[in-house]
Amino acid sequence: MLAREPSIRLYGTVDDGLLVRFLEQLRHVRGQREPVVLELSTSGGDADVARRIAEEIRLCRELGGMDLYFVGKAMVYSAGVMIMAAFPVQKRYLSRDTVLLVHAWQIEKDIHFSGPLRVCVSGAQDFLAELEIARQMELQTFTDLLKGTRLSLQKLTEQLVRADWYLLAQEAAQLELVAGLL
Repeated sequence: MLAREPSIRLYGTVDDGLLVRFLEQLRHVRGQREPVVLELSTSGGDADVARRIAEEIRLCRELGGMDLYFVGKAMVYSAGVMIMAAFPVQKRYLSRDTVLLVHAWQIEKDIHFSGPLRVCVSGAQDFLAELEIARQMELQTFTDLLKGTRLSLQKLTEQLVRADWYLLAQEAAQLELVAGLL
């Protein structure tokens, strides 16, 4: 099944264009009773788009009854790992040359306060709420990624405090982040 042509092929930056291509390809296989293979190669991209794709995958699995498999090829960086996390570990595979990049979520935002203090405090509270929601979503993504693996959330967090984490396919397989290598 994994050796045949993938049902969905996604290559490139995780952005609105990739989302459109994903949804178009998914439309052709939605409701299919035979297993669906999603192949991904990406240098990363927009976390919100990755979350949208991951949520669609979850809905197809849980509500649509679709049997979905993930195959990562060459590179699955950052937002691509978020998409991979939408698949149960027993449905995740990597080609032997694949490299994963896992890192803590990042934000770049300039904040400017001007006006009455109550308005500034309100703006600061809004930004803190945005950060807290993002932290909760990051935690959920990492929890999904690690479910059924040999890696704990604490170990992953310790790793990510030190540096971004590049994993070769063999290391990902040893940690049971994937079911196997192709």
